[in-house]
Amino acid sequence: MELFVDIADLDAVKKVAEYYPIEGFTTNPNILSTASRPVSEMMAEYRDFVEEKDLKIFFQVTGDNAQEMVDEAKRLSDYFTDRLVVKLPAIREGYRAIAPCKKAGIDICVTVIHSTMQALVAAKAGADYVAPYVSHIDNLGAQGVRVIGEMLRIMRNYDYHCKVLGASFRTVEQIKDLAVIGCDAVTITPEMFGRLIAHPSTSESMEMFTKAWTRKFGEKEITDLLP
Repeated sequence: MELFVDIADLDAVKKVAEYYPIEGFTTNPNILSTASRPVSEMMAEYRDFVEEKDLKIFFQVTGDNAQEMVDEAKRLSDYFTDRLVVKLPAIREGYRAIAPCKKAGIDICVTVIHSTMQALVAAKAGADYVAPYVSHIDNLGAQGVRVIGEMLRIMRNYDYHCKVLGASFRTVEQIKDLAVIGCDAVTITPEMFGRLIAHPSTSESMEMFTKAWTRKFGEKEITDLLP
């Protein structure tokens, strides 16, 4: 499963990358609108970071029609080269933009997916990723994990080379359930990474180990016992 950080704050991405294995980070217009620094000042830093660390970066186009979306995708691709995945919205103009973007050699993620059929059409059109919003689907009365399971079966049934990138999570359980059914990727907040590995029993065990070691060896470290 590929892991992406869903945030525009580059310092936060770097901090996550220090501790956890990630494939890159994802942004969208809402995330960029709440960035702590002007986005225009961070573009060069984004590019340098993903090139240095061999990561992917996702940007969503903001044009209203297919031609605007394609033009924006090409400009973004010229700047970020093969580190970039362009996000196209799952609307008619977004679907229209997939083919010319792929012809230009640009990796595409169709985003704001809320149904299995949206994902099917995106995959058939040539998308590299589809991004279903798990909690949003739950809110609509469907089951996000089940819907993603349907998407995964469709990709396998027809041998579509399109990855399912789960987004919009409330709980670690949702992410675990997606991992169990073979979801290709997820994008999550920095805080969620910490929750993935947190467990009270682990903390209790570590406290027990520390107390036992200190009683016997005091301030020594394990390497102090080497001959």
